[in-house]
Amino acid sequence: MSPAKPRSRFSIRRKVVLSFALVLTMLGIIGYVSLRSTRAFIRNAELVAQTRKVMETEERTLRHLMEMEAGRRGFLIKGDENLLRGYTDAQGEVIRNFNTLKVDTADAPQQTLKLNRLLRLIQTSFKLQREEIEARRTLKGDEAVALFAKGETERVTREIQKLLADFNNEQQALLTERAEFTGRVGKATTATILAGGIFTFLALVWACVLILRDIAARRRAEAALAAEHNLLRSIINTIPDHVFVKDLTGRFILDNEAHRSAISCSGEGVEGRTVFDYFPEEDASRYHDDDRFVIETGERILKREDAVVGPDGREIWLQTTKVPLRDPGGRIIGLVGIAANISARKADEEQLRRFAGQLERSNSELKNFASVASHDLQEPLRKIQAFGGRLRAKCAEALGVQGMDYLTRMEGAAQRMQVLIQDLLKLSRVTSRALPFVDCALRDIALGVVSDLEVAIEQKNARVQIGDLPVIQGDPVQMQQLFQNLISNALKFQRPGEVPVVTVTSRIYTPMEPLITGATSGAALCEIVVQDNGIGFEACFAEQIFVVFQRLHTRSEYEGTGIGLAVCRKITDRHGGTIVAHSGPSGGATFTITLPIKQLASTTHE
Repeated sequence: MSPAKPRSRFSIRRKVVLSFALVLTMLGIIGYVSLRSTRAFIRNAELVAQTRKVMETEERTLRHLMEMEAGRRGFLIKGDENLLRGYTDAQGEVIRNFNTLKVDTADAPQQTLKLNRLLRLIQTSFKLQREEIEARRTLKGDEAVALFAKGETERVTREIQKLLADFNNEQQALLTERAEFTGRVGKATTATILAGGIFTFLALVWACVLILRDIAARRRAEAALAAEHNLLRSIINTIPDHVFVKDLTGRFILDNEAHRSAISCSGEGVEGRTVFDYFPEEDASRYHDDDRFVIETGERILKREDAVVGPDGREIWLQTTKVPLRDPGGRIIGLVGIAANISARKADEEQLRRFAGQLERSNSELKNFASVASHDLQEPLRKIQAFGGRLRAKCAEALGVQGMDYLTRMEGAAQRMQVLIQDLLKLSRVTSRALPFVDCALRDIALGVVSDLEVAIEQKNARVQIGDLPVIQGDPVQMQQLFQNLISNALKFQRPGEVPVVTVTSRIYTPMEPLITGATSGAALCEIVVQDNGIGFEACFAEQIFVVFQRLHTRSEYEGTGIGLAVCRKITDRHGGTIVAHSGPSGGATFTITLPIKQLASTTHE
């Protein structure tokens, strides 16, 4: 079954609403831009009108100054008081025009200095002209002509004209700038409206395309849904477990053939029926109560095992799971049930329990046998060794060379058998005399083992380096035995001509998935590495060396019974860990031990 395509986040209704929202938003933006542009046009038109008004006021001021100049000159030349009437009227107009200029340029602080200078020049001009007029009234003839020839008033008048001309040029530049601004605003507004119109048109086209595509997709989805519904029915009908679905009232709305066969209604549908239609009153009431519990509380009934009477009257075991059925909003709309016939598994479990009991009894008997046999075998060995010692002490001369050779071989065999029995006892005591798990400081334990092996280390001139080792939960006696076996092995299997070097290091890490039986996923693990530079072994023997009595060398080469590493593996197995061995072509052996820092509560200690 191919994976279902992810559903679109937007329905057709949402896409329509979104499209119209985009269109309305764009129209709102166009309206806002148009309003801003209109306001900008109006404001700019007002500024243009004000600028033109200022320019007209400047022209009137200049014209009235010229009228004043003409009236003043005429009076100075002719002395006719009637000529001063135009002068006086023009002077008043100049004052009014200046006040108008001051009001119209109040929003342009950069013009204040020029207006102040213009005011000073006008005041100076008025003063000079007034002095000339008063002097003309008292002077006559050539003295009046000489007064006119001074030209001070004309100089001030020219400065006023120049200042008004500069003022007019500035207003003309401002008028040109505002005209350009009007053009830019018009172009921007036109471009915005055009772009908005195009966007609106494209948005409508896009909305129509999406709607049509969604309609086609919905039709395809409906067809795919029908196909998936048929496929689902085919799949659940192939499931051997009983699968059924009920609504909130406990009525069946879906089931598979296995369920219909189990309730003996394979020839008819179960839709709309309840458990009371197929089961006895007592069983049906229990099933109905379970359904109400799941539907009303939202809790699940997981893998509950019940013994029921089948259609043929035989007892069968069912493992039933019932979970609430929810709609996309999370509301409970029914329940889903799965029931599996586990009668065969129950029979296997019963048989397995019998086998486990037999195995436990067998192991107990083997432990007792190993302990009794080991103790009973040691007594004859002690006698053999004792009488062998007496023969060596009292009858050495009578035995002769050959007799002493036989005696030596007998004593060696007895000694090897005693070591073998003691190693067997150690192997059996890994579980029979195990102590509860406590916090073990591995570094202190390893240093104690090195102290115990001090004589052997000095004899071989060996170097044993113990790194930082953690504190873990374990059996301290067995941890000591583990380190003693590994370090003594490293000292025993030294390379001829080389000084033995043994290093013990560790690291703590947290794997992403469970690696050993003694720790859960995410639990911290301790990895201990014991490495030596001895003779090593071939890679094909990496597992064989942990088997009881397995030896890779003869007794004449290296002493031992072949049980030490088997004890190490049994100790790591009891602690829920692992031990593996590696050796390279150049020799040397590396033993990697993985142990949990914290033991599981369910870990056995027997």
